[in-house]
Amino acid sequence: MVQPLTCNVFGEQTYVVDHGNDSLTVVDPGMASPQEREAFQRICDSLGAQPAQVLLTHGHLDHVMGCQWMKDTYGLLPRMHPLDEETYRRGPIAAQMYGVSMDPLPDVVMDLVPGEVIDCGQAQLEVRFVPGHAPGHVAFVCHEHGWTIGGDVLFEGSIGRTDLPGSHAPDLVTSILTQFYTLPDDMVVWPGHGGATTVGAEKQGNPFVNAAGSGLLQREAER
Repeated sequence: MVQPLTCNVFGEQTYVVDHGNDSLTVVDPGMASPQEREAFQRICDSLGAQPAQVLLTHGHLDHVMGCQWMKDTYGLLPRMHPLDEETYRRGPIAAQMYGVSMDPLPDVVMDLVPGEVIDCGQAQLEVRFVPGHAPGHVAFVCHEHGWTIGGDVLFEGSIGRTDLPGSHAPDLVTSILTQFYTLPDDMVVWPGHGGATTVGAEKQGNPFVNAAGSGLLQREAER
């Protein structure tokens, strides 16, 4: 079971993965306000479970605004890919640029490895390396239940930004084509913002990157 929680001024999607016992995994904790943190705790209470681990798809500020609170409340440090350490460390500076408040960031465990399989009880999450929006971006794929938490790479009818420090349009195109579009068409994609989509829908109709090779970003990346 995957449950989204929309957080902070950026409309970031925090995800709760139920282990099916008394534990759960939190992906991209963006809870910035007391109300969002209370909503998160209500989800935990409804599942009768407590957080056992925190995973990050990438280190942009909107996806990490609840990391210090997770450490203070549950004693958990986030895990991420080492190539996104600089992105993560820039979070407070980025928050100042956007004019939003942000807790200091805790230490981070930089040990996620592409191909690693993370135990989430009734779900096993494969780590896929999907750079482009951020240099150390990863996605978490649950093959047995047919879904992936994709962060800010692929959205319904859109894609992640490539105008940010560390982003790279050709890498984003490659990540989508090789790491998302190779998944089954009925694979559900839970993105970092907005609602869920499927791999098949985006292969057919995404105007930026599609299976036909005619997307706007595909053509731009070929120049």
